[in-house]
Amino acid sequence: MPERLLGLDVGTTATKGSVFDLSGNILASASQPYGLLTPQPGWVEQSPDDLRKAVAQVIRAVLEQLNLEDRIAAVSLSSQGGTTIPVDADGHPTYNAISWMDQRGSAQAECVRALLGDEFVRTVTGWPLQSALPLQHIAWLRDTLPDCFARSRYFLFVNDFIGYWLTGERCMDPTNAGITQLMNIATGDWDERLLEVAGIRRDQLSPIRPCGVVIGHVTAAASAATGLVQGTPLVNGAHDQYCAAVGAGVVQPGQVLLSCGTAWVLLAVPETMEAGLASGMAVGRHAIEGRWGAIRSLGGVGRSLEWLLDILSDECSAPQERDERLRSLDQAAARSTAGADGLLFYPLAGGHTVTYGPTRGAFIGLTLTHGRGDLARAIMEGIAFELKWAVEEIQTAGVHVSELKMVGGAAKSVIWPHIVADVIDTRVTVLASGEAASRGSAILAGVGVGLFPDIAAGFAALKAPEEALLPDEANATRYAEIFAAYRRGARYEVI
Repeated sequence: MPERLLGLDVGTTATKGSVFDLSGNILASASQPYGLLTPQPGWVEQSPDDLRKAVAQVIRAVLEQLNLEDRIAAVSLSSQGGTTIPVDADGHPTYNAISWMDQRGSAQAECVRALLGDEFVRTVTGWPLQSALPLQHIAWLRDTLPDCFARSRYFLFVNDFIGYWLTGERCMDPTNAGITQLMNIATGDWDERLLEVAGIRRDQLSPIRPCGVVIGHVTAAASAATGLVQGTPLVNGAHDQYCAAVGAGVVQPGQVLLSCGTAWVLLAVPETMEAGLASGMAVGRHAIEGRWGAIRSLGGVGRSLEWLLDILSDECSAPQERDERLRSLDQAAARSTAGADGLLFYPLAGGHTVTYGPTRGAFIGLTLTHGRGDLARAIMEGIAFELKWAVEEIQTAGVHVSELKMVGGAAKSVIWPHIVADVIDTRVTVLASGEAASRGSAILAGVGVGLFPDIAAGFAALKAPEEALLPDEANATRYAEIFAAYRRGARYEVI
């Protein structure tokens, strides 16, 4: 029977799944959205049941697309990181999932700052102290809902919550553990000092095991819920950015993953943990043992082009019409010239640093001769300038950047990847398939059951078609001049 690999991606707003053959062809795909709950300002939650139901629906949907002789050899999953799900001894949630976007833990973060200090947290966990990560979620439950805290036998996260439901086994991977602010990145294990601050014991968290190892097998109950054959192996996956890095082949120093959605996120591979920390990026263990990853977000810069599309489009447009309008806008941007005929754009809701990125942006140099293509191209260039600014800063700090591998919506543009290559003056590789995270989890699944000897071999087998773009020398020179003006203009606040 032909062996297939199922890669799941349990994200923030939807679960996606794809079945791959051993040559990397996608045989089946499905997606199931779910909502976010905002019971108070600054609070963001999700229903754990919605997550489980979506996973079950996606699995059933992809299985229905396969031939009868196809056999799922293994499953693995990519997941959103930093979302906390407290459960009782039987695995039943005692509270909603507290999202990585939730800000209720600000008082707890201040307590951690007073007890341990920012430098301790940054050096030990790899991440700057934040109110929206699990250390603070758990401390908030302890301080605010003591009864719920007392009933919570385990504190799980999206990856081990789904894994526990599918197999009855609790297991955490190092990429997701690194985003909890409870793991010591140097040792790869839970840190007793941080556990003490959170008020929990080591046995209340799942054991940390490497990515790409079998953690359990699908139970009879999970088989009934999903349609997977009982006993199907579940392989330890990774955080969605790290799974996407595996799926895109971003595993060597110098390679950088650029994930382009509403948020744009960089994932670099520093030579050492120390180099990653010096860069100011959020550092963690890569899915490949012995490698490090460093993440930097540009925030919601991708929303700027969506905003332009919204104001140029009929609000009642069907999704198909919206997609066609986006393609038309993209083609108009391609017809504009480098520099957007003298128009500069400063992005909305994001930027090269956490402190830069106001909710107000700006067009500079607008004239009556500018058309929608110039507006769209200026937005694309402005976001690329913010990206260049971030890349220059991390390179100055010692993280080498020789190639950007671009995935996500912007990677599908006919012109945006070229703009990025020209502005950064660096080779950009565009993946033809948009499902890098699911592909990465499928690679890990294959490694776990011995279909591939290691992640490198798995990537070689399942590699998606890609296109390499080299900078245009004339455009790169032009953009270097414009970027200098862009940096000068960024000093002025838009009121």
